[in-house]
Amino acid sequence: YTALTGHAPFEARHRPELYRRIRGARYPLPPQLSPRARSLIAHMLDPDPAARPSLAEVLGHPFLTQVRGWGTRG
Repeated sequence: YTALTGHAPFEARHRPELYRRIRGARYPLPPQLSPRARSLIAHMLDPDPAARPSLAEVLGHPFLTQVRGWGTRG
């Protein structure tokens, strides 16, 4: 999230509000993020740790495996 937006996903002035945002997975998604980026972020920031993807699943996510013209001609 931070690498794509330049900000931490969860920010608040007071700790209780910060925790509410984390538990509720409430974070802003800038409109310039692609649907694939949004999907990966949503999976990685799922409030349920058991629902979060493994490293292999993250690395295999379409956001990280999409190729735009690399190694192709024409």
